[in-house]
Amino acid sequence: MTKPATPNLPLTEIKFPKLDIEALFAAQKANLAVVQEAQNVLIDAAQAILKAQYDWTMDIVASGENALRGKQPAKPEAFVADMQSTAEKTMAVAKQSVDLATAAQQRVAELVAQRAAANLDELKSLAA
Repeated sequence: MTKPATPNLPLTEIKFPKLDIEALFAAQKANLAVVQEAQNVLIDAAQAILKAQYDWTMDIVASGENALRGKQPAKPEAFVADMQSTAEKTMAVAKQSVDLATAAQQRVAELVAQRAAANLDELKSLAA
């Protein structure tokens, strides 16, 4: 019976690129820091939006309770003014929510773009 032929590879000729492990870990640590900062920005925005909506909801509930207790304005002009005020508050809360969400998204996009540019610079320096 014959032995199977195994190729004889010269292992001394294989050259692996030199990697700066500490630089790779530092880059990953910076990536995680940016992710954490982005998460904090989004959480802060969500909390601010929820607080504004909660306050608005409590105002609506109080208005509803007053209506059920008969403390509604007697004159039609006062009722219309109350409804107009409620609509304006609703629009203000909606606009505030959109503004907060948009600002948070822009900040996160800036953070990610800055980190992506830094990653490219670090890769260029590692490849050199």
